[in-house]
Amino acid sequence: MWLFFYNIMVHIAFVACLPWLVWKAWRTGKFKEGFGERFGHLSAGWVPSSAARRPIWIHAVSVGEAQMLPPILERLSRVYPDVPVVVSTNTVTGQAVAKSLPRVAGSFYVPLDLSWAVRKVIRLLRPRLLVIFETEIWPNLIAQNTRSDIPVIFLNGRIGDRSFQKYLKIRFFLRRILQFPRVLGMRSDEDARRILAMGAPLDRVRVLGNLKFESAFQLVHEQNLPTRQELGISDEALLIVAGSTFPGEEEMLLMVFKQLHPKNPRLRLLVAPRHPERFEEVAQLIETSGLPLHRFSTRSPGTVKPQSDTSPILLLDVMGQLKKIYSLATVVFIGKSMGLTPSGCGGQNPLEPAAWSKPVVCGKSMQNFQEVVDALSHEGGLWTVDSPDRLAEVLDHLLSRPEECARMGQSAFRVIERSLGAADRCLEVIQEILPAQPAHSPLQRNEPFASG
Repeated sequence: MWLFFYNIMVHIAFVACLPWLVWKAWRTGKFKEGFGERFGHLSAGWVPSSAARRPIWIHAVSVGEAQMLPPILERLSRVYPDVPVVVSTNTVTGQAVAKSLPRVAGSFYVPLDLSWAVRKVIRLLRPRLLVIFETEIWPNLIAQNTRSDIPVIFLNGRIGDRSFQKYLKIRFFLRRILQFPRVLGMRSDEDARRILAMGAPLDRVRVLGNLKFESAFQLVHEQNLPTRQELGISDEALLIVAGSTFPGEEEMLLMVFKQLHPKNPRLRLLVAPRHPERFEEVAQLIETSGLPLHRFSTRSPGTVKPQSDTSPILLLDVMGQLKKIYSLATVVFIGKSMGLTPSGCGGQNPLEPAAWSKPVVCGKSMQNFQEVVDALSHEGGLWTVDSPDRLAEVLDHLLSRPEECARMGQSAFRVIERSLGAADRCLEVIQEILPAQPAHSPLQRNEPFASG
């Protein structure tokens, strides 16, 4: 009954918002890509072949979740070599990452949480398992798969501070949804405590660890890394990489750079905005500041750029390269951490630079990664600041002390090494639900999608 009333409300909201969605797609192009897929229309060529072998369906909402997948994908390909894996995401940037992943048969935009749209995807894909990363609690996505005899599990579950307070207000509703998943695999004891408080059954909740440590560790095996020479940066230059920046942080970083550059003529700053739609905005901001700008998109891989042409500011205006760019840094600043705007709070992943043994600096607004920040800080691999002036002081301190930078970087990497094991524990959960078996196992007569 609760799902019936939920669907009534969702459809009313959908009809009310549809004109806005269409206008937004036409005006900004934000929802234009994958518009049909959001209503269950999967027409890509990989769909029939994957459906014939009943894939494992993984849902990863955006970039961060999609970037966690390689350790799991590698293990799935080893245990289920004949079972394809398909990945859904919510965002354009998440799709870009999903499409680049090896061992993925196909990717698509997750359908809106409309019962008929979700059922249509189920009929087309015929999945044998749905794995939801982090904690995307969509009632129809969960309930419709479960009612179609498709097991649903959560991995790397996380309940943030603000989300937890909101979830508690609708606990009467959530506890019904949380009866459906077979396993709720959480990152930490605190995340497990929170989802239990939201009404999850005790026997379904497990603490499996944080997969972000696993995916970060795999970075050291990345190939085709960019080089400083391709960007015209000498080996002796000092490079600050500012990753996943949000509005307000670029202005702050340019101000800090202008303070530090007279003392460090070899200093360079690379800015990587979090969202691609801001590339042009940030480029104009840098040019307006009067500082020469070099755009990463103009580089020619394998070609050495003359150092005489080097601009002090570089803009990373392509997606999917930041985790590799961190390997070139002297010091890394993590964006979305200074709390300069309402949207610029919560932080971004500090484990990627830590994997390259780089010292990490960030603001105090890192709630989405608090467990990781605490571990890195305790080990001496991360430094938090509370103001632009303090950021300038810390950067100045580190840039003049290469031995301390090296020590911080080594400490950060040790945290990652000590925190491995989540991927194997996640695989054990999947094997409990889905024992290894031939991919072409026959469908049961009572499976609702057998007739297509």
